[in-house]
Amino acid sequence: MARQPDIQYVHFYIDGSAAKQLELKPEKKNTKVSTPNRPRTRRHKKTVVYVDPVSMFAVLVAGVMLIAMAVGMLQLGAINAETQRMQAYVSELRIENAQLRAEYEAGYDLKDVEQKALEMGLVPIDQVEKVIIEVPEIVEEPEPTFWENVGAFFGELFGA
Repeated sequence: MARQPDIQYVHFYIDGSAAKQLELKPEKKNTKVSTPNRPRTRRHKKTVVYVDPVSMFAVLVAGVMLIAMAVGMLQLGAINAETQRMQAYVSELRIENAQLRAEYEAGYDLKDVEQKALEMGLVPIDQVEKVIIEVPEIVEEPEPTFWENVGAFFGELFGA
């Protein structure tokens, strides 16, 4: 078997640089002496927010509509509660009406009513006399025609 060659790395790095060295200027030292007691003041940049009047109006209208909707929902809840209360009252009245009707119908007896009627002088329907009255039929005379009216007019005019 043949031996594999050793890997050799080529160094392209050169110590130093061929680029021109820039001379750094020495930093200026602050000649002012700052006092540690005085805090530093920073100037704050003013932030300006531009507001679109149309969008502000839209937000205002939306807020008013939200309040109106909330008031409407509260009123609707009150109306629903009143409706349920009225429906319960109506059902109670129907039950009471059915009880009173049953009590009324059970309170009188037809034989007792017939007995009291006989005591007052009323007679049974079988004993009532039947009278038949014939009414003659009324015949309407037909209206005279135009020529008949004209003939009657001239007949009365000349005395015929």
